[in-house]
Amino acid sequence: MRKVFVAAVILFVLAVMIVSRKSEEGFRITVHNQLDQEIIQLTFVYPNGSQTFEMKAHSDQKLHVYPQNFGEGSITLQYEDKLTKQEITIFGYIENNYRGKADVTIDSIADNGELQATVETEDHLY
Repeated sequence: MRKVFVAAVILFVLAVMIVSRKSEEGFRITVHNQLDQEIIQLTFVYPNGSQTFEMKAHSDQKLHVYPQNFGEGSITLQYEDKLTKQEITIFGYIENNYRGKADVTIDSIADNGELQATVETEDHLY
């Protein structure tokens, strides 16, 4: 009985290690809307894909990108409305198996309609 318990604990620990390692892969990006208004027509663009979304006032949006089998690329946030079309670079250069973390904070909107944002990244080249 004790051997079964020890085996179960070992399997559990291995499963937790695998799951936690998987969460470290790729790029984890969080966008923080600090505005008092909704932002529509935002698009994450990354190799072999994109994701369009809207953000309510004072909300967060998370994305996890797994860059595999694409060669080189970048990850950007695009914004478009009646006044402007804008592209904010989050990670300017990535390759297969790179990983990183980014926080994009949207603080204000300029008179020309562009989002004023700060990007903080932490990337690891593996």
